[in-house]
Amino acid sequence: MSSYIPKSEAEQILWLENAATWLTLNGAAHGFTPAEITTFSTVVGGASTSMTNNVTAQLAAKAATAAKNTAFGAAIALARDNAQRLQNDPAMTDEERAAAGLTIRDTTPTPTGADDVMMIDPPLLKLDFDIRRQVTAHWGPNPSNESHNGRPAGTIGCQVQYARGGIPTDESQWIALDVDTDSPVLHIVDDTTPTTYAYRARYVGKNVKFGPFGDPVVCTVSV
Repeated sequence: MSSYIPKSEAEQILWLENAATWLTLNGAAHGFTPAEITTFSTVVGGASTSMTNNVTAQLAAKAATAAKNTAFGAAIALARDNAQRLQNDPAMTDEERAAAGLTIRDTTPTPTGADDVMMIDPPLLKLDFDIRRQVTAHWGPNPSNESHNGRPAGTIGCQVQYARGGIPTDESQWIALDVDTDSPVLHIVDDTTPTTYAYRARYVGKNVKFGPFGDPVVCTVSV
């Protein structure tokens, strides 16, 4: 890009609007036709509107994601409390536990299998990205509330991966961010323009085998 054109989109739109205003006032004196001047002003206006719409959409998506994560976290936390209360109720039968979607206690101990981690529900992810060039990835069964977000039994940690540009179609584009024993994981980025990142996570079992990945989540990091 030519050196006189600013690098950031925010500076570019101001530069374009100034160029359109100048051409409107002075273009005719330098050989520009009214049609050419009008066309340039229209194109610049379209660029300005598209940028405003893009920023509005990003803010709306961010707010919707935060609201969804908060709602899910609150619902899951309350459901866990209810489940614990029911499990401790001596009047509960195994039939009622099954109907309520609860675990039925196994009275026959079984040896720990090598692939037990594959049977554990994968971790959920909640992203905080209010700070510029920084994403905090909370992982676990209840990432919206770290005080009630302990690792499942049989795990020693969690691997978090990321992909620049959103959810990739090629598995090789996922990059390991960290293997952590305690949520959250911090990701510092060095992009100079707002950039979309996707994240996914999976537990690490006591035998250092990986469990299945949970659903990926996406955010756009500000600069």
